[in-house]
Amino acid sequence: MRNFASGLVFLACSLTLAAQNTPKIEIFGGFSYLNYEAASLDLPSGTETIVESSITSGSSTSSGTSTVTGPSYVNFNPRMGLYGWNGSVTAILAPWFGFTTDISGNYNTSSRSDTTTETITESTVCTPNPCSPSIPTSTSTNTYQYTVSEPLLHHFLFGPQFYFPTGKMRTYAHFLIGGDNKKVSSSENINAGSPSSSVSGLVSPSASTNLFAMGFGGGTDYPLRKKLSWRTGADYLTSTGTAQNHFRVSTGLVWRIGK
Repeated sequence: MRNFASGLVFLACSLTLAAQNTPKIEIFGGFSYLNYEAASLDLPSGTETIVESSITSGSSTSSGTSTVTGPSYVNFNPRMGLYGWNGSVTAILAPWFGFTTDISGNYNTSSRSDTTTETITESTVCTPNPCSPSIPTSTSTNTYQYTVSEPLLHHFLFGPQFYFPTGKMRTYAHFLIGGDNKKVSSSENINAGSPSSSVSGLVSPSASTNLFAMGFGGGTDYPLRKKLSWRTGADYLTSTGTAQNHFRVSTGLVWRIGK
């Protein structure tokens, strides 16, 4: 019993001493680069063939079955480089553990677009042959253009952060959850029909959207002074939606407050 009580006292003293030697708050601020997946969708391409099977009786023709072949699809998956800032505040709870709040903003004023062309051929097969009256084969071309531009993205993330001393430097790793707010202008222009008769459609720019987000990553702190370090870190970030894979690199100063 005495040994057990002595062990508890020793453990309490050790934890108290560790807490006294651990900085209470860690503040990070710096530059951020985000490799952003701005969109992910399939655009129709190639040739689509539509064959109508019909039955003729005298001068009349009645429709039967329809067979469609194609088209193929091209994936539009543009990635854009977004520049901005990243900041975090971490409450240090133990020498090896803390709870961090991570906020970042990344922006780009450029755009990415892709254009595909789909050729549609429609023909009729009659039973008995030939069709009466004659039904000509028709061909038309559709052009699809999809554009994304001026992405703006803010992340608000929270989670545990773990520390691993590596000589004079200190390595950290964290797992974060929260949300992101994004605003990306996107438009789709469709020119449908033959060259002599075309119709255009346009999807208006998207509005601001709030999504669930999560990420994991880590980095290394290089000491400059007793409570000041230079941090370099990288994170994989993902969110709900069709475009969801982003990679962020951050670098800047870390200031530790407390003993």
